[in-house]
Amino acid sequence: MPLMLASGRGLLGGWLVAQTLPLLIGHQEVAAWAAMGLGDHLRLALATIELLGAVLFAFDATVTTGFVLLLMAFVIAAVIHIHHGQAPWWLAGYAVATALLWHFSCRSATASQTTAG
Repeated sequence: MPLMLASGRGLLGGWLVAQTLPLLIGHQEVAAWAAMGLGDHLRLALATIELLGAVLFAFDATVTTGFVLLLMAFVIAAVIHIHHGQAPWWLAGYAVATALLWHFSCRSATASQTTAG
């Protein structure tokens, strides 16, 4: 079970990295954020939080830190999308998947410590 959870976290983290990189370097994303009147600082901060969270979420030792950073990034992104009249349903899906993987990872780690100790 721990291997499957780690694989799931790694897949989700990889997917989020792939979806977030254009926010950092994509010309269309930079232009879209400028057109919305949002500065580069917010775009870079959001991308950095999400990338760091995705990487940390993939590892057992830092899964909780990654979870918190990812949820923070999802909430910030959702607020921006809602403010601009969009329904960010995909962010809710990411948040649910992240929460489930985090929950079962913590539960699996606790069970492993109980049986080992």
